[in-house]
Amino acid sequence: MNRPSVSRRGVLGASLAATAAAVPAVASSCPAPGPDALLLDVLARYWQAERAILAMEAVPEPSFTAPEYPAWESRFEALIVDRGRAIAQMADIRAMTAEGWQAKARILERCLPPRLHFPDAGLDDPEIRLALSLARDVAGGAA
Repeated sequence: MNRPSVSRRGVLGASLAATAAAVPAVASSCPAPGPDALLLDVLARYWQAERAILAMEAVPEPSFTAPEYPAWESRFEALIVDRGRAIAQMADIRAMTAEGWQAKARILERCLPPRLHFPDAGLDDPEIRLALSLARDVAGGAA
């Protein structure tokens, strides 16, 4: 059987581009007061990176041989890292309110299904860690 090659970037890009309209507005960089202020600040950084990624994916990338390609690729990869870092940080912050739980759940709805297509998704994966973090939050920290 001859299957087409599947890359992480291709799967993530396709799923993200297909849901671009669902990206919520980014909150201000000043966290709102409350028990989930830090979580919501990290969430805003996640959505900023996500919007920038979607904007880059909305236009054709430069040719691999184009002089601007290295800068484009570097920017794209930096945004992917920023997004992943925000997910990992959210996993380390306990959500205390329904707003925090919903924020984590929105990220998981968006990121987890495509991530599970890769055999290297394990307990150290940021999306898996975020899912376990949300489960702990909702369960009241039992486990």
